[in-house]
Amino acid sequence: MRHLTLLAGLLISGQTLAGPIDFGQASQYNAFIKEDYSVTSSDVEGRVAVGGNLTVNGGYDIGTQIIDYDMGDGPSLVVGGDINKTGTGSLNVYQSATLPNPVLGDVILGGTFSGGPSSIGSVTENSSNLPVDFSGAFAELEALSHQLAQETAMAVIDHGWALEFALDPNLVFEDEVYVFNITQDMFATDWYVNTDGMGEDATVVFNIANDNSSTVDFSQANVFLTDSANPFDSSDPLSGYFNKGATNNEPPLQLLYNFDDVEQLNLNSDLYGSVLAPTADIKANESTIYGQVIGNSWQGNMQINYNPFQPVPPGTTPVPEPTGLLLFVLGLALIFARKKLSGFKFKSASQSFSFA
Repeated sequence: MRHLTLLAGLLISGQTLAGPIDFGQASQYNAFIKEDYSVTSSDVEGRVAVGGNLTVNGGYDIGTQIIDYDMGDGPSLVVGGDINKTGTGSLNVYQSATLPNPVLGDVILGGTFSGGPSSIGSVTENSSNLPVDFSGAFAELEALSHQLAQETAMAVIDHGWALEFALDPNLVFEDEVYVFNITQDMFATDWYVNTDGMGEDATVVFNIANDNSSTVDFSQANVFLTDSANPFDSSDPLSGYFNKGATNNEPPLQLLYNFDDVEQLNLNSDLYGSVLAPTADIKANESTIYGQVIGNSWQGNMQINYNPFQPVPPGTTPVPEPTGLLLFVLGLALIFARKKLSGFKFKSASQSFSFA
């Protein structure tokens, strides 16, 4: 029986429970940065939370679509340190920038506001009661990033000019989360995701790393949704579900780019998903991301558009289905246990048990 118990334990241990994929406090913000945030232009459609200082040298808009996309109540901008506004142009903090009736948004900061010009609803300086616990939030986000990096991943086919992603039919996905690992030396212009077998609420996680450095230079032209019949069909790009300046459609799947333990992240192209890089100093060029951004610091003029990551409840991590070999071994264990039990002797009610 002991042998049977051990075998059963081994079989069951393959199905470990995965925690939820949830951004926690960061879920309410389009950009969620632990330390400093530095920009000269561009805008963010949703809320921004910065644990350090916010530096704007030029014109910058925050919260342009909060009301339009029904993002709920609360300050449009939270800053743990100071706000420094220099240069030409205005720092505009909105709840909605939609004409003809724009609505200004509020700011809460732990330090002071200096410089100008600016257009803001109300400014609460030297606050000792910020609505964000940056230390606690980032401890959870780093743990989440590391957990995702350890999940069972499926093979990625590197064609040189393109990357191909497809499901492994021998794996079970009860939470509809599909994980792929990609390294810096695999980057290609186009990525093709085969959606055959994926559920309606699919979440695709790309764990991205550089085996030779703690810096990742990330660029990507587009993600194409395909099937087994046409694995390199480019007629259904993920970018087709998003439009600048308009309420965006819901894409058939959501993407999460996970950069576990990356120290420097350079974003060099448009992205259509959320970035989880809680330890990375992010430098972004003049492009657009449709998703949430989580990082250690932020520098650059990438436009950050609202496409919130939908939390994934706890489920079972991808595990191999029982194979014929495992079933055969289990059968042998049952036979062994039966033989052991057949040697069991019971002498009398007043005597102890014994085994042959």
